[in-house]
Amino acid sequence: MQRAARSAVCGAARVPPARFFRAAPPVLAADKEALLELRRRTGLPFLQCREALRRCGGELGQAEAWLQEQAQRQGWSKATQVRGRRTREGLVGLLREGPAAAMVEVNCETDFVARNAEFQRLVEQAALGTMAHCRAAAAPPTCCTKHLLREDELAQLQGGDGGTLLSDHLALAIGKLGENLILRRAAWLRVPEEDGYIAAYAHGWLPAAAPVAMGTYGALVACRVTEPRPPAATLEEVGRKVAQHVVGMAPTAVGTPQDQPRGEEETRLLAQSFLLEPGLTVGQFLGARGALAVRDFLRFRCGEEPPGRGG
Repeated sequence: MQRAARSAVCGAARVPPARFFRAAPPVLAADKEALLELRRRTGLPFLQCREALRRCGGELGQAEAWLQEQAQRQGWSKATQVRGRRTREGLVGLLREGPAAAMVEVNCETDFVARNAEFQRLVEQAALGTMAHCRAAAAPPTCCTKHLLREDELAQLQGGDGGTLLSDHLALAIGKLGENLILRRAAWLRVPEEDGYIAAYAHGWLPAAAPVAMGTYGALVACRVTEPRPPAATLEEVGRKVAQHVVGMAPTAVGTPQDQPRGEEETRLLAQSFLLEPGLTVGQFLGARGALAVRDFLRFRCGEEPPGRGG
């Protein structure tokens, strides 16, 4: 009898004690809406967005500012940890505004991050900042002007918001994405408004209709419009084909329409066999179309070692 009682007591002792959980308070519809909106604005995890709303009493604007500050602070810290890691992926971004165009290269570690909207926002901010630098750099030119920006110069430009430095945008993106990111380089072209035209081509997988076109290759071609002035559609078609040729054939100089081709090793643009019509040189193609005359060009390939600074 006593043994049975002891067994019953020991058996009872082996039963785990009951655990009590406090149910989380229900998420009100308004709180859920604010949480979703904050997540949409910042791209940060829901837990961080919830914490920000809690700290800021549910005020969306203050919560967003707090999150941005935290992400930027963490980004600067993260940047010191990931510095030196290889960044061979990324995007080239192109932006045209009338007689001016800007091109930037921003690098990351993986193609996965290059496809992230946060990274693409950084590329967009860099392109907008470079365009603002172009607009402020000089009076409208009487001939084609070109300027290249090194990594350190690009970082000190203001982004498209007109206030925050690109170096701060970079830190914010590093904090969110967790990879080493680099503002590799930038350049701009500007032509006279009365007879100038800039063609552009980005080779990649992002929609070409976006304000900042992006891809893994990019080219800008500064041109003079011939008289009588062709329709805008013709300028766009001819210019795009030449910019596409620059991406594909990587010329190193413009040359002249009178240059004689030197075979497959030709590096002068106008003397090269035209990519889309191999029976013609680029100079012959332009002469037959009678729309544009090339003055200068720029070509970026993502991940290549950029040439020395020019200007």
